[in-house]
Amino acid sequence: MDLTEKVSARNKFTYSIGGIGRDMLYTLVSMYLFIYLSYYVGLDKGELIGITIVMIITRIWDAVNDPMMGVIIENTKSKYGKFKPWILAGALTNALVTMLLFTDFGFSGFGFVLWFAFLYLLWEMTYTMNDISYWTMYSTFSVDQKEREKVGSLARICANIGAFGAVVLIPLFYNGNKSGSRAFQWMAIVIGVLFILCQLLVVFGVKEQPNAIIDQAKKEKAKISFKKMVKVIFQNDQLVIIALVILLFNVGFYITINCGQFYFNYVYLNYGGFEYSLFALALGGSQLLALLLYPLFSKRFNRKQMFKLSVILVVIGYLGFLLCSLILPQRLAGLLVFGFILFFGEGLIQLIVLVLLTDTIEYGQWKLGKRYESIYFALNPFVTKLASAVYILFVNGTMLLSGLYQINKRVSEMEKDKALGLIDGSLIKDYINSNVDKYMQNSLIVTMLIIPLFFIVGSYLFYRRKYRIDEKFYGEIIAELKERTESQE
Repeated sequence: MDLTEKVSARNKFTYSIGGIGRDMLYTLVSMYLFIYLSYYVGLDKGELIGITIVMIITRIWDAVNDPMMGVIIENTKSKYGKFKPWILAGALTNALVTMLLFTDFGFSGFGFVLWFAFLYLLWEMTYTMNDISYWTMYSTFSVDQKEREKVGSLARICANIGAFGAVVLIPLFYNGNKSGSRAFQWMAIVIGVLFILCQLLVVFGVKEQPNAIIDQAKKEKAKISFKKMVKVIFQNDQLVIIALVILLFNVGFYITINCGQFYFNYVYLNYGGFEYSLFALALGGSQLLALLLYPLFSKRFNRKQMFKLSVILVVIGYLGFLLCSLILPQRLAGLLVFGFILFFGEGLIQLIVLVLLTDTIEYGQWKLGKRYESIYFALNPFVTKLASAVYILFVNGTMLLSGLYQINKRVSEMEKDKALGLIDGSLIKDYINSNVDKYMQNSLIVTMLIIPLFFIVGSYLFYRRKYRIDEKFYGEIIAELKERTESQE
C-alpha cells in the first residue's frame, strides 16, 4: 500500500508559482476597480448606487454559485484530471473579461450600469472556475498536516508576492499619469497575460502523487447531486464553523484594505501622494513576512496559540492606527508601523484558516465515509464573496452617506481636465483640502478601523468556542482513516 505523504518539489513549486499571476489579477479587481470607476470613469450618485447594488447582488449570487461549481468539478472526469481543465478554462476567460472591465466604452447612466453588471457577473463566474479548482488541488497533494503547511505556506507566499506586486506597483502607474484610464487598461492586459502564463505552469507542471487514503476515497465515490451537496456541507459541522470564521475575518480585512486609498486622499489629505504607495508596501511586505515566518511560529506554537497571537497583533495595529488618526499627531511613520503590525497579524490568520479549512476534508471523510474536497473548498470563495458583498455595502455606503461620493465625482472631472493639460494637479489637492470636512473624515475612520476590528475579534472568539480539530484530534482521524484503508485492500 502506497502511503506517500511527501509532496514532490516539482509540485510544490509549479503549483505555488502559479498563484503569483492569480493574485495580481485578483488584487487589481478587488482593490482598484472601484478606484478606477471613481476617479477615472467618474460616477454620479445614480451610477454609484447602481453599481453598488450590482456588485452586492452579483457577489451574493456568485457565492451561492460557488458550491455548485464545486459539484461540477467533483463530478468531472477527464484524462487531465478534474482540476486542470477548469483551471485553464477559468484563467483564459477571466483574463479576457478583466481586460474588458478596465476598458472605458463611453457608456453612461443606465447603459453603463447594465454593461458593468454583465461584465462583473461574467468576471465572478469565470474566476470561480479557476479559483475553486486551483485551491482544491492543493488538498490532494498529501494528508500530512506538516506537508500541507509547507505547500500552503509556499502557495500563500507566492500569492502574496503577486498581491504585493500589484498593491505596490499599480498606484505608481496610475497616480499622476496624464491618462489614468489608459494606464489601468494596459495594466489589465499585462496582468491578464501573466495570469494565463502562471496557470499554464500549474496545468503542465503539477503531477498527481499517489496517496492511499485519497485514492481509496476516489474509488468509492459516486456522482454527487446539487441536493446532496447541501446535505454534505451541513453534515460537516466543523466545515460550517470554519466557513463562518473566514467570513467574519474577511469582512474586516476587505473593509480596511479597500478604504486605504480613500483614507490617504481624504483623511491624511495628500491626494496623489506617495503615502498610499508606502502604506501598500507595508501591507504587502508585512503579509509576505508573516508567511515566510509562519513555519517558525508553527514549530513553537500550536494553531490555537498562533491564532490568539495573530489577533493580539491585529488589535494592537488597529488601536495604534486609530490613535494616530484621532488623538496623536498624524505622522506617516506611526501609520506605517501600526499598519505593518496589523497586516502582519492578518497575514498569519489567512494561512491559519486555510490550513484549518483543509483539515475539515479528512474530518468529513472520517465522519461521513466519503471525500468531497471540491465541495468543501468551494465554501472558501463562497464566504469570501459574501464578505465582499458586505464590505461593498460598508465602503460604498460610507461614501454615499458621508457625501464623499460628491468629492469623488468632482475629482474625477478635474482628473480629466488635468489629463488634457487644462489644470495643474495642485488644484485637485486644494479642492479636497477645502471641501472634505470632519464628518466625512470620521465616517471613513470608523468604517476603516473600528468596524473591521469587531469583525476580526469576533472571528477569533467564534473559532475558539466552536472549532475542535486540533493537532491531536487530526492525528487520531488520520490514524483511523489509514486503518480503514488497510482493511479494505
